[in-house]
Amino acid sequence: MARPKSVGPTKRELEILQILWQRGRCTVREVHEELSKTINVGYTSVQKIMQIMFDKGLVTRDESSLSHIY
Repeated sequence: MARPKSVGPTKRELEILQILWQRGRCTVREVHEELSKTINVGYTSVQKIMQIMFDKGLVTRDESSLSHIY
């Protein structure tokens, strides 16, 4: 059975949003480094979550440089 789509941000998305609210514009690497201080999470997992957040309209993304900035 497929997992139902969440209406609001998930717990992990809220953690990422809190980092972005505190620090301002960040790369995935910067968010990963901050999250890694409190939880064990892989870089690619953070990257995928942030891509999903972009698709949901929770964050914006600047693609003008090699590292996308959220």
